[in-house]
Amino acid sequence: MTRTPIAIVGCGGMGRRHLTGLAALDRSDFCNVELVAVCDINQRNAEDLADEAERALGKRPRVFSSITEMVRAMPEIQGADVATDTGSHHRVATECLRAGLHVMVEKPLAITLRGCNLVLQAAREAGRILSVAENYRRDPINRLARALIQDGAIGTPQLMIETSIGGGNQLFITPWRHQKFTGTLTLDAGVHNADILMYYLGDVESAYGEARLYEKYRYKTNTGGPGGFYAKWADQIPDRIEATGEDAMFGYLRYKSGAIGQWIFHHAGHGLPQHVRQVYGSKGSLSSPGDRNGRPLRLYFDGNREIADESILDYAPSYRLSPLAAQLFGGERVWTYSFPFVEIDAKILATEYHEFAECIQTGRAPEVDGLVGRRDTALVYALFESGKLGRPVTLDEVEAVAVDAYQREIDEYLGLI
Repeated sequence: MTRTPIAIVGCGGMGRRHLTGLAALDRSDFCNVELVAVCDINQRNAEDLADEAERALGKRPRVFSSITEMVRAMPEIQGADVATDTGSHHRVATECLRAGLHVMVEKPLAITLRGCNLVLQAAREAGRILSVAENYRRDPINRLARALIQDGAIGTPQLMIETSIGGGNQLFITPWRHQKFTGTLTLDAGVHNADILMYYLGDVESAYGEARLYEKYRYKTNTGGPGGFYAKWADQIPDRIEATGEDAMFGYLRYKSGAIGQWIFHHAGHGLPQHVRQVYGSKGSLSSPGDRNGRPLRLYFDGNREIADESILDYAPSYRLSPLAAQLFGGERVWTYSFPFVEIDAKILATEYHEFAECIQTGRAPEVDGLVGRRDTALVYALFESGKLGRPVTLDEVEAVAVDAYQREIDEYLGLI
């Protein structure tokens, strides 16, 4: 199988996570990627990731501290996986595209809509693939959920409830995720939920809501992050930080289909945590267990009838995983699975890499391309901008930067206006 030579740009915690995805793909029968280089302005981080790659893949990628230097030294590189911090996505992705590389960039596509538009323009001008690494939708359980909805298991969708409450005053992985100018967690983590809201029920037309900062100070507890990939930098994180970015969002969404969405992302919640994802339709309802845990979906119908076993597949005849995902998760139509979190995460990342290389080789568009990534970002910021204006805003307004009362300060700070 042809292997597309790529580089990881950004060798921190996210770069380390992405390497596990490459390793999972390498162990499969479908590997179409070769990691040939790593790049980071922090030379130590790049050298460390190269060492990890050698252990995981059997070959050490070359190390660079400059994208320009990397492309000049290794013109064979075709793609770059941008795994830097959110606030630099627009700059790094644009530089890679202008250097002639196809790009897969971690979510969100950029820190603001102006940033998103800059990356999209660079991709169009360069004629290169632009993929956004949005992983929640690639979880087999979410693939099944979408098929159940589309195949009519609950009838016509009427309402989706997406609720995530918890976090208290704990620092979330890294300090930059609590700062307005570097990509606060309502965007960095909330964009996952935005994508799922539209993956399940289609495009959102307008949103009404607001964002708030409840916990001005955050305290270091577990800074290892998902899978512990950030633990090596824990000593560099202060015990307390002052937050400037919002940690909660509350929204009322109107879908183009006519359905309604209720979205709560409250990462300063104390007491009882809640994680709820439910869809109500004209014939029944669907309850999801969340993401990357493999627990089964549940269908509910009138008369106290509940389906939470393998027979749920009868209600989703269109559901099929890709050959790679089927091999990784144990079947073409899995309805539940059980693996450690790090392994689940790696399997899902492997499917992202595989699709990215396939798109480079065939020219087809990725599932989550730049337009989808921008729309996801627009849904998050629709709540911010709505809160500033005191009215519902359309996602089209946000994408066109016709409303930017909240984002303008960030764009000015970054020199985007």
